[in-house]
Amino acid sequence: MYGLIHRYAAGPSPSPTRLGAVTKATSTLHSTVTTILAVYFLRQCRTRWADMDAEGVLDSRTKFGTTAAGLQGGRYPDDSANPVLQTRSTLGNAITAIECGYLLQDTISLLREAYLRHRIAQPDSQCNFRSVLKYADNTLLFHHISIASALLVLHSYIHQDRDRGIYIIVQFLLMNSSTPILNLRWWLRTYHPQRTMLCLSSDIAFIMAFYMARVWLVGWILRGYGMPHGYNSAWKVYLEGMRLPCQLGTGALWLANTSWWTLLVMSVIKRLPQELDGIKKTTGYSRG
Repeated sequence: MYGLIHRYAAGPSPSPTRLGAVTKATSTLHSTVTTILAVYFLRQCRTRWADMDAEGVLDSRTKFGTTAAGLQGGRYPDDSANPVLQTRSTLGNAITAIECGYLLQDTISLLREAYLRHRIAQPDSQCNFRSVLKYADNTLLFHHISIASALLVLHSYIHQDRDRGIYIIVQFLLMNSSTPILNLRWWLRTYHPQRTMLCLSSDIAFIMAFYMARVWLVGWILRGYGMPHGYNSAWKVYLEGMRLPCQLGTGALWLANTSWWTLLVMSVIKRLPQELDGIKKTTGYSRG
């Protein structure tokens, strides 16, 4: 679906600039759709769990807010009855399939845009994959390929009926919720840089959205996982309730997102005097 929308909007022979703009518009559409679907799915799960609790289906190890740790082997929590980890859902699987398909499609779009930029910059040179990568956003490509690969592995487990943790995986997809503000910020700074107040407002909005969707969210997910075991702190869950591979992966994700957020804040602060000066000039405050 996204491929058809992208192809129709970009046209048969798009310029790199138009292709890049259509790619960002498609990402905005996708992130909005997946965020809405994810919120609906998560609320649906919580409502079902509340009904199961009221009916007495959930035992003491799965009721949220209890202090029964249920440690497995004397070290880690027993998740055999934890709905956060054991829930299975066709809708949740579909959401992750949509995400995987989008990432694959967007990877092709990014490479196509890089190819067009290469042809314009070096029309007489030989074009190969390595030369094209010089004009691509390699950080974004790595992000897309790594996550799409992980989701493909997930769906191989789903096909084998061995999947678990779809609730937590869909929670992580809420990170997409910061993308529309990111693209709005790009659009303002690319096409309307003279609108300084709007540009600065988009900076502040993106700082807040990025923090909530990619830094705070990790702690929220950890607390949700730990609640059935009586943990009330994300840090305590991280230290006491997670196996080493999960600790390494979650810690690396949180550290990477926090680092990106810190760099974002520093770049906005560095540009702030110039932005404020531009606002004064456009509003006439600088006239004596």
